[in-house]
Order: sequence, then structure tokens, then C-alpha cells
Amino acid sequence: MTNKNSPDTSGRTKNEHMKNTKTVFLSMLLFAAGILKSNAQMGMGKIEEIESLQERQLIVLIEEPRERMLKKLAKKPKLGTEADYKADLLIYNANVKAVVEKFYPYTKKEVLYKTYSEIEKLKKSKSDAYAVLCCLSTEPSSSSSGLNYADGLYWEKDIKLDFEDRNDLMFTMMVVNLIEDFEKTPVFQTPLFDVFPTQAALAFGMQTTKNYFEMRIRMKKEGSSKKDEKAAIEKTIAENAPKLKDRTLLVRSEWLDKELTEANFKDHYPFKYKICDRETMDKAIMSQDETYAYGVVLPYVVSGSRSNSIIYFQYIFDAKNSEMMAMASPSTGSIMGAGFSGKAGNRNFTFKVMDKIRDQIIGKK
Repeated sequence: MTNKNSPDTSGRTKNEHMKNTKTVFLSMLLFAAGILKSNAQMGMGKIEEIESLQERQLIVLIEEPRERMLKKLAKKPKLGTEADYKADLLIYNANVKAVVEKFYPYTKKEVLYKTYSEIEKLKKSKSDAYAVLCCLSTEPSSSSSGLNYADGLYWEKDIKLDFEDRNDLMFTMMVVNLIEDFEKTPVFQTPLFDVFPTQAALAFGMQTTKNYFEMRIRMKKEGSSKKDEKAAIEKTIAENAPKLKDRTLLVRSEWLDKELTEANFKDHYPFKYKICDRETMDKAIMSQDETYAYGVVLPYVVSGSRSNSIIYFQYIFDAKNSEMMAMASPSTGSIMGAGFSGKAGNRNFTFKVMDKIRDQIIGKK
């Protein structure tokens, strides 16, 4: 008979995996409030750091060609040309500026846009007048050991096709720091649903960060607990899900499972929907169009002592404010088995996922 504390093949004990799994269940409900770290632990920056960050002038890290990416392209020309890489970085920089100018809710001071080396130099000046926002790509295997700020964003010319098979090679985080803690533990970080961020993904990250800050301040003022916040979000989902009957649900075509098509989607989701491209979702979220909701898949990395497990959840958010409206999670057994298999859930929308979302909308238990 196996001892309950014996290690599994990944090096973690069954008790350890059980504890981490319970954390994931809590985090998936608290996500809309932002109580999430890339390894699914609850809470991050101190409340004093959050309050300080809100009053500081914001610096946004703009992307420039990174040495690691240039070397990769030189070795593997099929990934894309240096010219294409630089052109897409210009598009990203324009997108992040547009999103920050529209959605950043705090200090009215002029937002500054600086490169990695410029921010490093400013940090060395010992200034405490700034906060820093950036997006960083990381491999799941390295997520527990921190983000490499010098590497920036991962890029390939056709990143959609490269990641359509969802081989879990990379994901991207939105990170906010105090300038003095740049490259250290962030005040908050949240996964994005695109490796090379679209406007929609950036807006989602910005609004999720705002939700997290508001939740932490509310907990301080009202003395609410994580349990209280969990209950509040469950109530929000119960109230919001029926509203999806009157919205058009946007799901990007590359997120459909191979058996779920635009034609048979209606068999599992009998309400208004549109299988769309990235530009359509960008437009709906940037314009905060209240006639739409949007579906995404987000990864949670549960860290063990020697390896990580990736668990995928599907969420439906309000295009107006990125408030959670419905969600689908893997089964308990699947999540528990992630300690052995390395993953749980599906990186796409499936029949079963849409059935779960439909049941939430109609109030079926």
C-alpha cells in the first residue's frame, strides 16, 4: 500500500499536490478579483505597495529587439525575419500605448514609455517616483523561478499557427512593479491569453490588475476575507451568466477544438455567438461594447517541488469591463491527476466546455 506522503513521479508528494490543487480551485473563482499568481498562489504585493503604485507616475516598458530572440531567428529563419520581428514590435508598442491610455485608471500624470535599459538606468538612480508595467514571456518550466525581464516578449511570424496545437511552450504575463523592485517580486502579475499580446489581451490584463487592486483595498477597508471574496464572485457569476442570453459571444477561431466548428457550435451553445478573428475581438473590447461577451482560455501553473503542472480554465468575460460572466474548469479527477500527467483541461473550447457554460446560463445544476 502506497504511503500518502510518498512522492509521485514528478517529485512532489500526494499531500503537496492535494494542497496545490485546492489552491487552484480557489484561484479559479478569485481570478476576476485578481487574486492570482502565475503559480496560483493567493495574493502578491503588500497593500502599502498597491497604494503607493496608484499614486506614482507610470512607466510602460516598450519592446525593442531582444538579443535572445534575434539569435533564435538567426538559427531558425523559418520562424520569421528580423525585419518582420521589428515591424511587429512597433505594432505591439502602439497597441500597449493605446490600451494604457484608455484603461489605466490611476495617476493622471503623463505616462512614460521607456526601453528595458532606460528603466534599468532609472532604477539605479534610487528614485521612488515611478511604477513600471510590462509584458514578459516565460516557459511554464521556469515560471516558478521568476521572469527574465531582459528577454521580453516571445515572437514568431505566424504565432497563431505555431501555438494552435497548444504545445505549452510559452505564455505571457502582464507585470506591475515599483521602480525600486523592477526585476524583483512584482506587486501583481497576471497571465494573458495571447503569447504575443493583442489589444484584447492587453486590455484584459489591465482590467484584471485594476480588479485585483480594488479587491485588496476593499479587503483592507471592510475586513473581508478571501472566503468572502470567493462568495462574492460566485454570486457575480450566478447573476451575470443569464445575461449572456442577450449578448453575442465572441470566440476566436483558433481556440476551437478540432471537433467544435462554427457550424456545430450552436448545438452546444443555443444563444448568439460569433466565431471571429483577433481584430474583431480587439475592436469589441477596446470599444467596451456591451452587446458582446468574449471567451478565452487561461493557463494556471501549479508549482511542485521539482516540476510544474499546467491547468487550463475557460472563462467568459463582459466586453464592457472584463467582469466574469461564466467559466468552465476541468474535473476534480483531472486536476488531481495533473500531478502525474503535467496538465489538466483543454487548451481550446470543446463540446463539454460549451455545455458547462450553457448550463450556467440556463441555471441548470
